[in-house]
Order: sequence, then structure tokens, then C-alpha cells
Amino acid sequence: MTAPAPRCPTCGSLLAAHDQHSLLASGERLTPWMIHDLPRIAWIVEYRAGELTDEERRVVRDATDRMLRALESDPV
Repeated sequence: MTAPAPRCPTCGSLLAAHDQHSLLASGERLTPWMIHDLPRIAWIVEYRAGELTDEERRVVRDATDRMLRALESDPV
């Protein structure tokens, strides 16, 4: 069995090995709305956790794992 083709985590499009796919332009910082939405998103997930499908739970876990790994590997 072959591994699935890599996809953009944002839009789901197929990625070539050389693609640098991102919503942000090179060198652009996160905008305040991206950071300020995280607590609201967390609250919604907490509030609606019982309604999430298995797939939605996987998406939430994957996203939080990726963000935590990024913070842990980035020396400040």
C-alpha cells in the first residue's frame, strides 16, 4: 500500500515536493485575528465536544498537535 500524496493542511490541494503552500506570504506574521480566534475556537470545541464526529475530533487533535509541536521546536 502506498502512502497518500501530501496535501496542503489549509486547502487540501496536492503538494509537490517543492511547494511552499501557505496562507501567509513569505515573512508575513500572524495577524491579530488569527491569534485572538484561538481562545474562541477552544471554547466552541469544549462547549460542543459531545457533538463532534470522529473525523472532527481527529481534525481538532491534529491541529492542536501541530501547533504545540511548532511552539516546542521554535526557539524564542
